[in-house]
Amino acid sequence: MEHKVFGAPQSGVAYRDRSGAYGIAFDGAGKAAVVSCERKGCFLLGGGIEPGESEAECIRREALEETGYAVTIGEKVCIGEEYITDLKGRPCHPTGHVYLIELGEKAAPPVESDHILTWMPIEEFKSATFMCYQAWAMEMAWELYQKRQKEKKS
Repeated sequence: MEHKVFGAPQSGVAYRDRSGAYGIAFDGAGKAAVVSCERKGCFLLGGGIEPGESEAECIRREALEETGYAVTIGEKVCIGEEYITDLKGRPCHPTGHVYLIELGEKAAPPVESDHILTWMPIEEFKSATFMCYQAWAMEMAWELYQKRQKEKKS
């Protein structure tokens, strides 16, 4: 499994560490389920891991909050880190644990009404997200998804 770091910490800057877990579902035709927020852009489905929560539990909770859908957690794809300035101008160091997932049934209305589940072409997501590690993770997930699909057919 690949682990990649984007950017580097600047000397004298205190970064807020944020460990998260994210899932990517594909439709088989080059589109992925992602979250679109009007003022925040496009992101992978998931978010910050709460104390005592596993990566899989985080993805399930976040998917339900953001989209209302239950998900099935699949294979872990990669880990990406990045040194960035967040949308509020604060230095941040997110670490994302990324998994393949499958969307299940709509279980409830989404809690986060500004988060819109969007089936987006992979290349469009890669250019729409401001998080380099999430664009890279999308590429890694698509490659693994295609590989697993070929294995199922053989």
